Amino acid sequence: MEHDDPEIRSDVVEALSRDSRVNTARITVVVEDGSVTLRGDAPTLYTAGVARDLVACVPGIRSVHSELAVARTAGIPTDADIRSHAEHILGWNASIGARDVSVSVVSGRVRLEGEVDAYWQRSRAEALILDIQGVIGVVNQLVVVPELVPGDQVIAGDVKSAITRCTCLEHDSITVEVDQGLVTLSGYVPNWRSKQYTPRLAESILGVKGVIDHLVVQQN
Repeated sequence: MEHDDPEIRSDVVEALSRDSRVNTARITVVVEDGSVTLRGDAPTLYTAGVARDLVACVPGIRSVHSELAVARTAGIPTDADIRSHAEHILGWNASIGARDVSVSVVSGRVRLEGEVDAYWQRSRAEALILDIQGVIGVVNQLVVVPELVPGDQVIAGDVKSAITRCTCLEHDSITVEVDQGLVTLSGYVPNWRSKQYTPRLAESILGVKGVIDHLVVQQN
């Protein structure tokens, strides 16, 4: 079923307005040929991500672009405060293993450097930083160095199995290629939500060092 732009915009605004984490008064929604753009500001980058994820669930969307910026308010933490908070959060998060992660902050932009065991840990570390007040950007330079390194064929098989187990995906339309731990996803998915979700499945697989998303939304 085709959805026209006014209908999509109405559904997007409704989805955002129903979530108490999002202040719709500070967000403008623009829809053109099924592509949604969010403009305005949010209290943190995490909240901006919440808005983007909510939009991804709306039927008929071909792509989502977020131009939401972090609102600059009085009492913004200093770079030293942000760094201290980031180091505290990462240090106390047992799942990341942040012993080899260093944090630097310049004008609210956080840089993460070091090594982690798995790609999902790299993504998780960045997600934690996004919710810190005063952070306006994250440069994630964490390198994935797995303790165990399966062969590319094993990784590809595990990624394909994860996709096949997910009933919300049309796995026959997705191609998985792996080169030295770097996973490339290509093919077609039925909606934007599936395009977001599929790379996250690949991120969790043992031995994955990175994910390249070439998936295309093809609506019926």
